Amino acid sequence: MKIITVFTFSLACLMSFASHAESTSTYQDPLPIATNLQTLGQQALKQNIPIAILFSAKGLSSTKKLKDLALYPALLSGNLDGRVLFTEIEVNVDSQTLDFYGEPMANKEYKALYNLSSLPVVIFVDGEGDVVSEQLLSGAYDYYYFYLKQSINHALKTLNNPNRIPDL
Repeated sequence: MKIITVFTFSLACLMSFASHAESTSTYQDPLPIATNLQTLGQQALKQNIPIAILFSAKGLSSTKKLKDLALYPALLSGNLDGRVLFTEIEVNVDSQTLDFYGEPMANKEYKALYNLSSLPVVIFVDGEGDVVSEQLLSGAYDYYYFYLKQSINHALKTLNNPNRIPDL
């Protein structure tokens, strides 16, 4: 019964997302590409919440699948609001992102910095860029929200933030 509920929830959110994206010309991606981790880190420190960074590869079908089937529905549900900041870094593009110290760093260097061996993967860091929970790999999309919620709640606990994402 829970699988059907999660699937129905994910499908409804995905349909809402697709409808919203088609109906608005000023559509804002709920999972923005990172440009300045220092600013995001300051916001996370101020709110005492973790940052979830999706490390992806542009054009990788598993990245699109993870976003469409798991991350977008979770982000659009509203259950994560005020509990985590999300962003994405594409490690296979010739681009730079300001790191947590305000220094430009090539996107491909983040893969080594966080010891990433698989893509796509979500890592959870504090406002200074230190890892505060286990990496969350893609796959098992029917159960992904459960593991995402568990990882965010663990990160919140690590930050001594009493806020938690409740069970649905």
